Amino acid sequence: MRTIPLGLLSLVFFAACGNNHPPGPHDASTGPALCGGLAARQCAATEYCDFANNSCGSGDQTGTCKPRPDFCTTIAGPPTCGCNGMIYTSECVAYREGTDLNARGTCNVAAGKFTCGYLQCNLDTQYCLREFHASGADTYSCNDLPTCADPTKSCACLAHERCGNTCTGDASTGLTLTCP
Repeated sequence: MRTIPLGLLSLVFFAACGNNHPPGPHDASTGPALCGGLAARQCAATEYCDFANNSCGSGDQTGTCKPRPDFCTTIAGPPTCGCNGMIYTSECVAYREGTDLNARGTCNVAAGKFTCGYLQCNLDTQYCLREFHASGADTYSCNDLPTCADPTKSCACLAHERCGNTCTGDASTGLTLTCP
């Protein structure tokens, strides 16, 4: 009698069950289409996979397919890191090109910039503001450094800003405020 290894049997079962829902347009009454995850489900060409915490599906996380914007009102902003490892001129442009934001900030960082979640801030003139959101993904923004008597641009320069007591970093790595 021949036996089938359990791993092979699991693979056959997974392949047979798979995703019964085709990617792309779906009946809205069944809820949003899932993407990513262990099955690596893809969205339709007119959609991008939105992961709830902008983690690009790490840990086999699933996302939901959302429509790509037809146009973007903000053409340029801080450089924005997409899940595909590319840098875009704004969040909207990343979505329009079919990728979600990469809050892990694993894109290549240009000279004179530093990582601020999915954004890249100017090392000499900006600080990163990270805001936690209990009901959604954290948000990030690059804000202008206030005028400061300290020429080294240390956390002391941000002491009077909202959440100024949460400053981390220095002039060589960038300053970040994290607000609860």
